[in-house]
Amino acid sequence: MRGAMIETNARRILNQGISQGIGQGVSQGISQGINETKKKTALRMLKARKLTVEEIAEYTELSVAEVEQLSEEQTV
Repeated sequence: MRGAMIETNARRILNQGISQGIGQGVSQGISQGINETKKKTALRMLKARKLTVEEIAEYTELSVAEVEQLSEEQTV
């Protein structure tokens, strides 16, 4: 009887861990997707050559350094 109770608790703990891991993975995936979208938007803005790096950074919520790096990668 006690063994079954321990096994039930172990399964509950395992399921909680799995649920947490899935939740963290989904959250991380969403963040990465948003960041990639920001970078693609910044690249389109850079190609249009109508805005400054600072303006692109402001509008895309990327740092100036990130936009500058994208700009350098685009010219390579």
